[in-house]
Amino acid sequence: MSTDLRAGLIGCGSLGRVHSQALADIGKMPMVAFCDVIQPAAETLAAEFDGEYATTDVDRLLSDETIGAIYICTHHDTHADLCIRAAKAGKHIMVEKPLALTVEECARVGRVVEETGITLMTAFKMRYYELILKAKELIPEPLMVSMQMMDNRWADDLWANDPVKGGGNILSQGCHSCDLLRYVAGADPVEVYAVGGNYYTATGVPDNLCAAFKFDNGAAASWMQGDANLQPSLSKFFMQLFAEGVSVCMTDRLCKLVVARKGHEPEEFSGTETGFLEENQAFIECLEQGKPATIDHRDGLLATLMALQAINSLKSGKPEPIKAVLEG
Repeated sequence: MSTDLRAGLIGCGSLGRVHSQALADIGKMPMVAFCDVIQPAAETLAAEFDGEYATTDVDRLLSDETIGAIYICTHHDTHADLCIRAAKAGKHIMVEKPLALTVEECARVGRVVEETGITLMTAFKMRYYELILKAKELIPEPLMVSMQMMDNRWADDLWANDPVKGGGNILSQGCHSCDLLRYVAGADPVEVYAVGGNYYTATGVPDNLCAAFKFDNGAAASWMQGDANLQPSLSKFFMQLFAEGVSVCMTDRLCKLVVARKGHEPEEFSGTETGFLEENQAFIECLEQGKPATIDHRDGLLATLMALQAINSLKSGKPEPIKAVLEG
């Protein structure tokens, strides 16, 4: 078996287990090495997925010539450095979202990926939801898009709410929202204006936000992100697309879609909340066929940039550029 089809995992928490299970289900690229700062965590997953070894030493995985791909499922503030180290070691990379917590870190990762020629895939699994794909089929060029991801209250001591380790809900989960907005709009964002702020989270991170994006194809989008409270009638994930004479509304965590066309009765479609299996299948296919990553470092950078510029708009009280930052 080629080294491109053997993988190692850094970060043996819940997402590490999910990706390991996806690879086991696919059966083409086994997860053979498990690394975590907590040795028992690595040992647990190694035993569960018939791994060859467990370790706390990242360099052991990066120097293992039998491993061609590294999965990075660690705290967000470690993503950039681990991606760069893995790329320089010649390993292909699947990195959990967000790619990194700053635009500078995302750009640094991108430069190293391009210099080394490795394949890096950013794990935006929601692009593979059945009804997201259906929505793009029904309205390939929307005029208006809205995305809402409102969660139940996150604990202040949750690591993802830490401003250093995780960046807070608006960046940690909001990068999914931003990526989906850009994906269904089919264009890059030009600027964003946002209101909201830090209402109650003790760490000081912004916890609830409403934003409006302008895209370079003329499309407009609204985004609501936070953890004030989940609304069960809409579900945590709620999205709408509009074009002339047609609209799409997705509820039930984007697993129920209703399309309304002028002059026609509404149609309803049902789907499942999938994505992990599909993104891993896509990653393996890229490695097997030598194709570019379907969701690459630029996608990761733009999702982080969109969220961060929305947060900057909260602070400045004015629209903040996105395209100009990307081109600067």
